[in-house]
Amino acid sequence: MNSLKKIAEMSQKLEQLKDSRSEFIENLLAAFERDHPDFIEHLKECGLDEEEIRYCCLDVLGVKE
Repeated sequence: MNSLKKIAEMSQKLEQLKDSRSEFIENLLAAFERDHPDFIEHLKECGLDEEEIRYCCLDVLGVKE
């Protein structure tokens, strides 16, 4: 029973880390979009969708997701 509790606690911690990482990336992208609207607009004019724009921004920032 004790090992199941530890596994549940570790699973919860992993979820929290994943959520924190996701939140960090979303905040980073929001800041990039705010600071570089012309770059975002250019990508949209090139026909990129939101997911593609997201990857371009992360690549420019040097973030590997």
